[in-house]
Amino acid sequence: MNLLHSIKALENDTIVNVVVEIPKGSNEKTEYKVDQEKFVVDRVLSSNLTFPFNYGFVPETWSNDNDPLDVAIISSETFPTGTALQARIVGLLETIDQSGIDSKLITIPVSEKDPALVAIQDTDTLDKETLSNIEYFYKNYKINEPGKWVDINGYLSAEEAKSKVKDSIKRYHQHFQK
Repeated sequence: MNLLHSIKALENDTIVNVVVEIPKGSNEKTEYKVDQEKFVVDRVLSSNLTFPFNYGFVPETWSNDNDPLDVAIISSETFPTGTALQARIVGLLETIDQSGIDSKLITIPVSEKDPALVAIQDTDTLDKETLSNIEYFYKNYKINEPGKWVDINGYLSAEEAKSKVKDSIKRYHQHFQK
């Protein structure tokens, strides 16, 4: 089963399906290879950072960087590589790197039990420490890799993020002619 093509992107306007590539706390940059239908360790982070959140992609999406839409999954739980789950859209972080614009959808799992996270509906209700940690991670995780860099363009609201998800779904259908 191809995880990019076999799982629909949206459950409804606020809930997306996501596939975890990298568990929270990992320093391995694992990616789902669509053409091989398997997860592959792309590299080990060259910095001393680890992912402060679960990281993955939204199926049936395609971004400007020729990959599925990236997703940061904010949770009190750590999910193993390959886990598929539903998550609520709370915003989007726009970054730019050596290859161009690289958007990161910010979500919270529907299954989340932590009351502080359950209450979050938008990036403006996400605590400043979490927002700062996300930015710090993205700004610095490639810092020791020659020719690689990341700049932060800022956060978009949940409504703006939902629009970006819909754009990436359209791009998926155009790219794969599905």
